[in-house]
Amino acid sequence: MDTGAERVAALLLAFGAGGAGNDHGVSDLARAVGRERSQVSRMLKSLERGGLVEQDPQTRRYRLGWTLLVLASSAGDAALLRAARPALRGIVARTGEVALLSVQRGNRSFTVLREESNQSLRAGGWVGRSSPMHCTASGRALLFDSDDDLVDALTEQDLRTPISGTAAPRDLPELLERLRAERESGYAVAGEEVEIGLTSVGVPVRDHSGALVAAVNISGPTSRLVGRIQDSVHRLRTAATAIETALSRPYRP
Repeated sequence: MDTGAERVAALLLAFGAGGAGNDHGVSDLARAVGRERSQVSRMLKSLERGGLVEQDPQTRRYRLGWTLLVLASSAGDAALLRAARPALRGIVARTGEVALLSVQRGNRSFTVLREESNQSLRAGGWVGRSSPMHCTASGRALLFDSDDDLVDALTEQDLRTPISGTAAPRDLPELLERLRAERESGYAVAGEEVEIGLTSVGVPVRDHSGALVAAVNISGPTSRLVGRIQDSVHRLRTAATAIETALSRPYRP
């Protein structure tokens, strides 16, 4: 008789069929592991609560969560993490500020990689941290391809509780106005929106098909970054291009 742990392991391994990055329906996964659909659905909900899988809000299909992929990176980097690490190190070497890679996880910007120098501001984010999408540079960069209805759905909960004393958007029209301007410029700037004295700049990262898969951003004290926004944008675009180029190439260990 198999244990609960063995059932969970079999379900997670089933995500590897056809590539770990693929989305899977509950019925497909149930057939793959030879279980009842209702049982697999309950297991997936438990795994989702733990951050090991995530469900697409539109298709209702599941994929492996970034929490699991980050944990797995110690044994063998996922393609995005592997491609981003040298690019982030290059940003830190040239700016001395924190450099981050974030992905969308549900309605949050989720940090999956961080590089910093000795002079970096440590409050700017860390691996495993999730942040609201409406008031962070990484979050808004991740929203660049989302239509207004999806932006509303992803940010509605957070916009209900404004961050007191900061410059964060107060409502959906203000957020959409900022997003329209940032899409046009190709980068997002969150100046003192999460906390006073902190500014971040973010740009999107796309895969070979043009799909938005991540955001890279620089985070640091407003006093240092406020006069270096365009230089930060240049560094981030260079890093994003390097990541995108690396993702388009076959991996050779």
